Amino acid sequence: MNFYHWWIYENIFNTTWFVWTFVIFILAFNIFSPVIIWLTFSGRKLKLQKKLLSKMKDV
Repeated sequence: MNFYHWWIYENIFNTTWFVWTFVIFILAFNIFSPVIIWLTFSGRKLKLQKKLLSKMKDV
């Protein structure tokens, strides 16, 4: 079966908006993944996490 003639490929996967969304997602992931990994392994809590945890304890 020819993948390039499927409706989903012709009308969704092969459109410019889908390709650019995919490219931007991959670039953003590549840029932010070292920061996410560093925060995970450093053991530090983000300020937002501290606020949320303190609010949960108060309830």
